[in-house]
Amino acid sequence: MSDEANEDERESEEELSLDDLGAAYARAAAKHDPEAFRASETDGEADDGDASSVEQDDDELIDPIAEDELVTPEAIIEGALFVGHPENRLFTAERLASLMREVSAQEVVELIERLNESYRDAGQSLRIVQHDGGYRMTISPDVEDVRRSFVGKVREARLSQGAIEALALVAYQPGITAQKVQDQRGRDCGPLLNQLVRRQLLHLVRKPPETGGKPVPHYYPTERFLTLFELESLGDLPQVEEGLRGVT
Repeated sequence: MSDEANEDERESEEELSLDDLGAAYARAAAKHDPEAFRASETDGEADDGDASSVEQDDDELIDPIAEDELVTPEAIIEGALFVGHPENRLFTAERLASLMREVSAQEVVELIERLNESYRDAGQSLRIVQHDGGYRMTISPDVEDVRRSFVGKVREARLSQGAIEALALVAYQPGITAQKVQDQRGRDCGPLLNQLVRRQLLHLVRKPPETGGKPVPHYYPTERFLTLFELESLGDLPQVEEGLRGVT
């Protein structure tokens, strides 16, 4: 693995911490099963004679659930998929395994199957599905009608001319920076590129400049981009004049 790939992996891990996943999942779990998060009674109480030696400050509360009980491999997988990747990517089994100690990618696959079984047995609407080599959390098709009654049908979105221009520049120059896209279009493209990342047509990779300093986002087409434009690879793009390709 190259130094550049290692740098990208380290940055991705920094953006996605277990603390963030644990906190987000704990909030979601508390809404689903608040009883599990209520303080439980202790197995024994201090004798009256020792009561004076036991003091508890009101603002020093003890978490009723031990850390090793809350942060299980299943909880980490659910938390990661619930929060989502910071760069709108799917989580591969290998990436999920890297968030835990002594858990392999194959074990992640087995844990996901077990989670889906538990969802079905409990009558829950959540499902973890595999898509484009990765995993995402979604809702069961059984409750799709309920979802539509609240949010309506998914509408087909049209790409603006500006979005098409930005996509074309990135497709012909994978790894281009926002500044170069802006220079070539003659206008600010930051919000437009962010929108294309949210729509999973582009993904960004942060790379440090050759001169050092803060990492700069570089943009690349996604598999969804290829599917949308019915391309097997970027090599299938229509050929353009040599002077226009790779403009800097």
